[in-house]
Amino acid sequence: MSVVERLGLHNKVVNAIRGFLSENKYIEVPVPELTPATGSCEVVDSMFSLDYFGALAFPRQTGQLYLEELLAMHDEFDGLYCEGESFRREQKVDDRHLTEFKLIEVEKRNMTLSELCDLQENLLRYVMMYSVSDEELANAILNKGQAHPRITYREAIKILRDKGSKIKFGDDLGNDEETALVLHCGNIPIHITHFPESLKFFNMKIDRHDPEVVVCSDYIMPNSGETFGSSLREPDVDILGKRLYEGTMYEHLMSRVDAFADLHNIKQEECASSINRAFERYLDLFRNKNIERAGFGLGVARLLQYLAKAKSVKDVVLFPMDRTRYGHIAVQ
Repeated sequence: MSVVERLGLHNKVVNAIRGFLSENKYIEVPVPELTPATGSCEVVDSMFSLDYFGALAFPRQTGQLYLEELLAMHDEFDGLYCEGESFRREQKVDDRHLTEFKLIEVEKRNMTLSELCDLQENLLRYVMMYSVSDEELANAILNKGQAHPRITYREAIKILRDKGSKIKFGDDLGNDEETALVLHCGNIPIHITHFPESLKFFNMKIDRHDPEVVVCSDYIMPNSGETFGSSLREPDVDILGKRLYEGTMYEHLMSRVDAFADLHNIKQEECASSINRAFERYLDLFRNKNIERAGFGLGVARLLQYLAKAKSVKDVVLFPMDRTRYGHIAVQ
């Protein structure tokens, strides 16, 4: 795609997303790009860090904790969203991963998982009206007016094992597994729900009927993979705190604290205090309030890749960044 084509598609899609959210009464929230305690969206150490006037800081990966805080503090807010760059210390160099990409995140009160999946499908179909002329793609998105297939992670594992895969419960789904599942379901977008809690962000709600998994969905697009990631949020502050402090994300944050403290010859406790204060402030909001909430994050680059039927996400982004390249325009 040329520069003109990439910018044209980007603007059509992003403006359509904003239009959909505005029509549905979501309020945009500007959130910080640098945070004292980023939410690491991955279970791997995918965070960048930097020295912010002598304090440890992180370019943000997600703004969802800020949206949750506003919902907890202000009853007049029902639906919120934010947009900005998400920074990932991504080691993979392939057709789906970038180290920086535009992320649009939505948070709303009182949604079921089914309603959350419906919201994402409605958004996708709204965007399609403004950006898709390919009949085959439009038919896949519309799916004859039917909801897109929804399968649980356990069902996905069984499907893959029946096809000869050695995957087992607790393993993450990679590109090959996502592709096989999409093809199994008719080569249209699919939701995979109820992933193991060990694979997901600490604030995702534990399924009370199956505590090994969380109430979540990955919305998988043909050829671009997971494009939306969503979940109900954990309303029980005790569970929320336990998953936070015993989880992989916090472990990675503390390893960064140790390295930063050693480099600057300061006490580890002093360095960690800003991170712990930020998380305690977040948890305090839910100690006396049971707030049912849910939300999703949408990776715009992967949505562009799907809508353009592009082989690589780098074919639709103007300045694609991975660990081998940054700051260069992709095409003339």
